[in-house]
Amino acid sequence: MLTAKLTRLLATVLVAIALMTVPAFACDQAGPDTHVGKIKAIDLAKSSFTILDQQTKKPFTFLAEPAQLDRLSLDQVVMVKYSETKGKLKAEEIKPL
Repeated sequence: MLTAKLTRLLATVLVAIALMTVPAFACDQAGPDTHVGKIKAIDLAKSSFTILDQQTKKPFTFLAEPAQLDRLSLDQVVMVKYSETKGKLKAEEIKPL
């Protein structure tokens, strides 16, 4: 039978493992032309928003339609499916996580 102390330790280890796998899901497993990250900036004048990618820890800025930007907020975690044209990333689908 597990003691209370051992049970707490086991639970802590399991939570730590679960939290470590979230960033791994970020982009590699999300699929091609997809980034996952936290919104760090929304620029209505430029119709764009910037996320801090969970996997690479690099910022990515996406062009977006005003209706897409209306649904976003700072520090929100999102999955962005995008297309690239002339070196610019355009958000095709933005899914809150």
